[in-house]
Amino acid sequence: MAYDQNTVYMMARNYSGYAYSIVVTWKGFEILFEKIQSALGILDFSNNNFNGEIPKLIGKLNGLRQLNLSHNSLTGQIPLSSGMLFNLESLDLSSNLLTGRIPQQLAFITFLAVLNLSHNQLEGAIPSGKQFNTFNASSFEGNLGLCGFPMPNCNSSEGPANLTMR
Repeated sequence: MAYDQNTVYMMARNYSGYAYSIVVTWKGFEILFEKIQSALGILDFSNNNFNGEIPKLIGKLNGLRQLNLSHNSLTGQIPLSSGMLFNLESLDLSSNLLTGRIPQQLAFITFLAVLNLSHNQLEGAIPSGKQFNTFNASSFEGNLGLCGFPMPNCNSSEGPANLTMR
């Protein structure tokens, strides 16, 4: 596999179904994190010019309290596995190139107090319920395809309301 030096790669090493360690490849170097799932509390990779998709394995970092991947060039969708970060208090994925819908699973992260998904290319209805009812519009601004509280209402579950400008 050819590695791009600005892309973060994560690979789990599984033993009997339990991910014991994660190998992170960054700028050509492989870093092995043992028992990382419960030990890592804060992960801040903001402003690193990373590209590519957020690894699906991110959901295995169940000890995370803060995740900041803002101001990169990350693409693709927010992984459904991010809803498994049950201890997460702060999630900042702002100023990337993320697309698709916001996973409903994020609404079930009980401790999530800070959310910033602004300035991406997200679309569809913003999940409702639990913590998502507490976030204001600044958490979602700059995503022209998003609708639903606290943004403009949706005409349907498929997307934003049709707005006409005069």
